[in-house]
Amino acid sequence: MVQVAGTTKIEIIQALKNGFKDFEDSIQYSTALTIDGIEAIITRNVKDYEKSEIAVFTPENYLKSKVNES
Repeated sequence: MVQVAGTTKIEIIQALKNGFKDFEDSIQYSTALTIDGIEAIITRNVKDYEKSEIAVFTPENYLKSKVNES
């Protein structure tokens, strides 16, 4: 369910170009883009990921979506 991913200079440079308001969120997003098969980013701060091409959920909404899939 969880994967720990390292962040390199490439992701930091990409984070500067993403146009996110929050730099740390931009780093997390850039790092997530490097993970094959990533399903979603789960955060309590969904509004900072408006530009995300990856699905973004609050923890509660993610769990609800999983229950609805069953």
